[in-house]
Amino acid sequence: MTDVLALTRTNIEGALVVVSAFVIFGGSVWLLTSAVFGVRMGYLVSATGFFAFMIILSALWAFGAPGTPPNLGPRGDLPTWFGLAAGTDLSSPNYRVVAEYPAGPWRSAQDRRAFRGEVEPVTLAFREFLAEEAAAELRRAGLQGEITPETFEIADLRFTEVDGTPLAAARAFATTGGPEVTVVGYKDPGDLALPSWLFLAGSIIGFVAHLPFLDRAERRRKDILTGGDQAPWRGPA
Repeated sequence: MTDVLALTRTNIEGALVVVSAFVIFGGSVWLLTSAVFGVRMGYLVSATGFFAFMIILSALWAFGAPGTPPNLGPRGDLPTWFGLAAGTDLSSPNYRVVAEYPAGPWRSAQDRRAFRGEVEPVTLAFREFLAEEAAAELRRAGLQGEITPETFEIADLRFTEVDGTPLAAARAFATTGGPEVTVVGYKDPGDLALPSWLFLAGSIIGFVAHLPFLDRAERRRKDILTGGDQAPWRGPA
């Protein structure tokens, strides 16, 4: 979230592109409808049509369609592996299978087809986790030094699952020396569909909020067209 809010050149340019798109595309539609219906009703027609279009689009993002998979629009957090702990003798009150590694329910990726595509992501996550832990130990000891993820080797990687949460464990050691440790991690499912659902909810709210005002404006316009009068500054009926 901090990276998204940071004032980097990419974020500034992205924000300007989004604002420009609303001004150019949304503003041009509002300008045309205002020339025909007047400023107030032109806005209501443009906004109601925009939110109706967004309901359709965000529904496709959230649910998909025949031949179109879901989550093709804005995406939330992707499923990601995180390191939990590393040490020579690990145990966990939440995941008791940790103490049983490498026996018990732990299986290699070759034995469990569902985890074959997870070997590389887990390896990268474990190396980054170990590098962060080692760098933290150096800072606590007041020592200088740089430790990169490539410093660590991962071996005997095994997987299991507890209450629907995928777990991974492996033996790890630093190529520069030191004891061999066991490292354990889990896979966070992320929230890939959250932005799609937020867009859908916001679009429905916007559509429902504008529709009664558009109906009232249309009734008033009909009254004016059938004999009523409207102030000149309101524009055409």
